[in-house]
Formats: sequence, C-alpha cells, structure tokens
Amino acid sequence: MSPSIEEIKEVLMIFLDSKMQDLRLEIGNVRLAVAKGGSSGLSAQPFSTPTPSTAPTPAVTATAAPVAAVAPATAPTASKAPAAAREGLVLVTSPSIGTFYRRPAPDQQPFVEVGSQVQANDPLCLIEVMKMFTGVAAPCQGRIAEILIEDATVVEYGQALMYIEPA
Repeated sequence: MSPSIEEIKEVLMIFLDSKMQDLRLEIGNVRLAVAKGGSSGLSAQPFSTPTPSTAPTPAVTATAAPVAAVAPATAPTASKAPAAAREGLVLVTSPSIGTFYRRPAPDQQPFVEVGSQVQANDPLCLIEVMKMFTGVAAPCQGRIAEILIEDATVVEYGQALMYIEPA
C-alpha cells in the first residue's frame, strides 16, 4: 500500500501544526523523514535504515510555504495548551498525531460519553492518519470524567484527550 500525494500532504500539514520537531514515517514502499529547522522551514533527508557502512547523507532544505498552501482553509486545529492536571483522575493521551474520532463510523454512536463506565482496555476513540486508524483504549476501569477534544479535530502526539475517574 502506498499513500497518495494528498495523504502525504495531509500528514505534513499535521506535522507542521504540531510541536513535533522530527517525523519519520514508512508506509509500504514510501519512506518520509522530515524535521523542522529554524528559519529555513522543513528539512528533508533521505530515509534509510542505518548500517555500519552507511555514511550520513546531507540534508536537503525546503521551505514550508508550498506545503502549507495545500491545506484547506477550514482545517480543524486542536488547542495547543496543555490540559491542566486533575487530581485523582487518569489522563488519556493521543498515541500519535492525527485526527481524533469519538465514533467508529460517522453513522454510529460515540465509543464513550462523559459519565460512561469503562473497563480497562475498552475502546475510547480512534486516531486516524492517512486512512490508518489507531484505537485508544482505556488505561483503567472507571468513569469518563471529561472529554477534552471535539470530534474530527487534529491532535498531536501526547495531547490530552480525556480524563477517567478510576473505580
């Protein structure tokens, strides 16, 4: 499976909007490695599995402007402010950058609502990147105390998604 140019652009836009500095991604026969660099924008390097005989490859610099121009004007963005710690609650965070979805399909009910009782490893939400979905499971048994992100919102790696009041 190889991603389309549009899917690669979507991943790059999510990366540019995140606090991440480096991204390495391998899907099928496509390998992508980019890094944010000072005032020059993005730095792209050939992506290879290091071996003892492989010499470092010089970086190729590109500006971020052409990539930013492909983003839809109405792209959702997540709040960049970290969630305040809630004493006695368990924080659930995003395992990757991507789009946060509360339901398994648009025509189905959300996995959980505020007040829902969950068991450890119950599904809470999905994070989608390039048509690949990653489930986020409950880390403990308890009750959903707060959901911090709106459905279909772009989130960053490690971003707070919800809080669980442990049982």
